[in-house]
Amino acid sequence: MDPCRNDDELTVLLTRFNRRDTSAFTSVYMKYFTELHTYARRLYATTSMEPDDVVQDVFCNLWERTDITFDSFLKIKAFLFVAIKNGYRNYVNHLEVERKYKNVAELNGGFENDIVESELGASLLEYVERIPDPGGKVMKLYLSGFEAEEIAEKLRMSIRTVYNTKHRAIGMLKGWFRK
Repeated sequence: MDPCRNDDELTVLLTRFNRRDTSAFTSVYMKYFTELHTYARRLYATTSMEPDDVVQDVFCNLWERTDITFDSFLKIKAFLFVAIKNGYRNYVNHLEVERKYKNVAELNGGFENDIVESELGASLLEYVERIPDPGGKVMKLYLSGFEAEEIAEKLRMSIRTVYNTKHRAIGMLKGWFRK
């Protein structure tokens, strides 16, 4: 790890690191931070994740995992790089799951709206059937997509009568829906 340290010092540092000694952990953090930060910056370049946070999270997770020990500094370094890579994969997979969930939610929302609209339309048609003529006929034609002029021509009414009849029919529907 450090060419100035002898093998005995490195062994002691590694032992202290495996025991999660704060100063040993800090030494390893400082030694590998720049390389890990550069790697994280490259991986997460197109995301909103900060490389500093990524590196810190990897070290925090390792700190908490006291069951993980190492027999060399090379294995610590490899573990840290793999942890950053796996974290990136998990992040990307999570984004994909969020995207799929959003698409499904949008589809389901549209489906639910379709059902509600269909039910409401069926209810409306039931009530329109109860409206006595000529109001029932006028409303059926409106709901079928006919314009006032076409309804007037079909039913041989004036346009004014069509509007008045429609207005009265809507009033009846409002009364029934309020109940």
